[in-house]
Amino acid sequence: MPRRAVTDLLDRDSPMPLFFQLRQRLLALVAGWDVNARFLTDAEIASRFGISRTTVRQAVDGLVHEGLLRRARGSGTWVLPRRLEEKLSPGMNIRSQWQDAGLPMQISVLKFERIPAGAWEADMLRIEPGVDVLSVRRLRSAAGVSVAIDDRCLPADVVADWTPAHAEGSLLHQLWEQQPLTDGNLEIEAALAGPDEIRHLGVSAGAPVVVRTLRYANAAGRIVLAGRSVHRADLMRYSIHIPLRRDAIDIGGVLTPNLKEQR
Repeated sequence: MPRRAVTDLLDRDSPMPLFFQLRQRLLALVAGWDVNARFLTDAEIASRFGISRTTVRQAVDGLVHEGLLRRARGSGTWVLPRRLEEKLSPGMNIRSQWQDAGLPMQISVLKFERIPAGAWEADMLRIEPGVDVLSVRRLRSAAGVSVAIDDRCLPADVVADWTPAHAEGSLLHQLWEQQPLTDGNLEIEAALAGPDEIRHLGVSAGAPVVVRTLRYANAAGRIVLAGRSVHRADLMRYSIHIPLRRDAIDIGGVLTPNLKEQR
């Protein structure tokens, strides 16, 4: 089974507690381990990193709680299929979320072209067909495993000075640096893998995928970024935080001032 190279020695002079150092090392190991394969025992980890069994148990239990490992009485600790969690929030800091999960995002730019808008680009950006747009396709991977295909389109005049290097970073945040963005609309649905997903994501025909469609608009209401991402359903999940307001409740399409009036 493959093991990612990890410097075993923990830095006891570092201000970072040994527990957190160990967690980062274990995340790196798990990311490079065969799925459904037996992982290191607590005793092996303690010996390898020169740290107490108590600290090892706490770190491993944390990864079990996060769904990365599974303990089975009598047979050891096993690596579970890894799901990346993307938290949909106003900041949309997807790249840093992957980094924090111990799986830095790798991006391969498959397409970066300025083209006349076809039917799909025109519909996504709410423009007339034939208007110049920038079309971008990227493949996102983690630990050498392809996770998502991103297709994006942007008005060509908005990103006239962009180069392929821009496609390697967050398109949303780079746009945000250029102009105020005020609204984002996201749609999430289940689908089945077709030829594109078979080729780029390494899944079988008809395998489940998760499709996220997006549109972002600037302060003038113009859509300046649109597209969709297709994720492997076995490797991705979404979580959404929704601030609740009792003074703005939509029941049956009617905005009501508070719960009391609905009783």
